[in-house]
Amino acid sequence: MSELCLGTYLQILYNARNEDRTNTKVFFIGEILSLLTNDFDSSNTAMSKLFTGINNPTNELTKKAACLTKEVYPIFVEDFKMIVMPMLNPNKLSDAVKMLEVAIVEDSDINHDTEVDIITGLKKSELQGKVENQADFFAGVFLYVMKCTRNPGKSGVVGSIMEKLIKITPDYVFVPCKNQSTHVLENDETNCSRKRREEERYDEQIEQKATAFCIKYDLQRDWIPLCQIAQITNPTKKHSRKIFNDFCKCTRSVQGKILEINGIKKFELAGDDWWYEYLAMFKNDYRKYELGAERYLYTFSQYFPRLLEYGGERINDYTQISFVPKIIPPMVISKNYKLDVAGLIDEYIHYKEDKKYKKVLEPPMDFMWRELDFGSCPELMLTAFLALFIIGTCRGIPLPQDAEIQPFVFSGIGASDLETAEDIFYQTILTLYENYEVCTKLTSPD
Repeated sequence: MSELCLGTYLQILYNARNEDRTNTKVFFIGEILSLLTNDFDSSNTAMSKLFTGINNPTNELTKKAACLTKEVYPIFVEDFKMIVMPMLNPNKLSDAVKMLEVAIVEDSDINHDTEVDIITGLKKSELQGKVENQADFFAGVFLYVMKCTRNPGKSGVVGSIMEKLIKITPDYVFVPCKNQSTHVLENDETNCSRKRREEERYDEQIEQKATAFCIKYDLQRDWIPLCQIAQITNPTKKHSRKIFNDFCKCTRSVQGKILEINGIKKFELAGDDWWYEYLAMFKNDYRKYELGAERYLYTFSQYFPRLLEYGGERINDYTQISFVPKIIPPMVISKNYKLDVAGLIDEYIHYKEDKKYKKVLEPPMDFMWRELDFGSCPELMLTAFLALFIIGTCRGIPLPQDAEIQPFVFSGIGASDLETAEDIFYQTILTLYENYEVCTKLTSPD
């Protein structure tokens, strides 16, 4: 398996970064790539997809790496020392070196006599868990990665590789060998047996901790998808909901096992702004289905993100508001038939092309803006209803007509059961992701 790629290289170094608020993931990756060229997409989405191994670096980047000659290696190393090394924590460098070496040793696609450090010429067979010059090693492996490796091209692979490396690196023993492609001697039965027992105990501990979590929150399992979103978006925040905090405290391996036990897809996402690209897709659908005036669109970017600032403040009063329908479907016999925000949007999308209803229907955002006085209402009320509007749109717009429709159900909690600002924020960005990433893939032709 190809353990070494740009994704694993970036994640190993990023885990050794200084805890500096300005040292964000996008900045960190961009600074490393800038050693070769500034001709690359520095957006959050592009950087995240390189980091998680979904995309490969651009041709401009790989060509720059391939064109470097031995004469300019000293200059490249000096640039690396000046730009990258200050971003790293000196106390974490030795661990990062060892993990990077383990990734190389465990990579069966790299031959035993391959020079994996292009700067110094260090071969795979010569790796011992430590190097004389860490900056040279990091720079040399970076060039090797850019020249000779490829990212997996799909989500989940780099995450699994990192979990394995984090697990095996602390006790990893580098044993020199001449005729094998790995540093672990196959005839060392005692060492292999010990490692197997350690791995079994480790897996058993993960299973036990995950099971304990699931038992504790057996009646709240519908909240686990939101736990994953909370962990991805705000892993160190003290949330108002205890299940979020307890999930964030678990190791990544335990979190993964909890998701596996509950049949929940593990998302390969990172950062607190990963969802902005999906919000942009929502805005396109807002325009496409004429859900309201263009002048109201700015509120989704300006006010919706502020929901998280309200944390544990209650939003129940807003989620319970209902509206009188403009059109009563023939199958409805109840005189108390009302619509929530999602129903209001669904009604408009379903009937707006019917000529006999055009006069009675009003774009839902225009109606809500006027009816609920969004221009002067409390900010928390506005942000909560913007969230409900996004959820309702995602669930109300039709799937592509030329796609093969497959069963799809949005996960998480129903809007009426959401209690706090952070609840509805996490449910909204989960719905955005499932509609514009997961659902799109499920319904797209091969």
